[in-house]
Amino acid sequence: MLPAKLAAPLALAGGVLWILHAVIGGGDDPVASVLHLVGLACVLAAAGLFGSGLVKSDAVGMRVVVGLASALLALSLVEAFRPHDSEWYDGLWGVVVALLGGAALLRRRAHGRPAAGAHSR
Repeated sequence: MLPAKLAAPLALAGGVLWILHAVIGGGDDPVASVLHLVGLACVLAAAGLFGSGLVKSDAVGMRVVVGLASALLALSLVEAFRPHDSEWYDGLWGVVVALLGGAALLRRRAHGRPAAGAHSR
């Protein structure tokens, strides 16, 4: 399934962009702002795609609802405890997201196919 294949690279890219944003530093730099916004879009898209992959039925409406809920949950986790004026806060979340996306890519590569449920063993 194509969306499931895109989730891990999007997570890895979003995490790396947030790490670069933290390294460059925030402020009024437009490059840092673009890195943050594109990274946020990648992270939210990855969370939505990972969440929609949890639905095993063919009900498109259910996949959309669970995907949106997963993206909003990821956004709320990142924004809930945000300190004022801290670029490294996003950088730390970027490390977490990049590790999760990288682990998902390595797991899929090691098995030769996406991980399946216990019923397929």
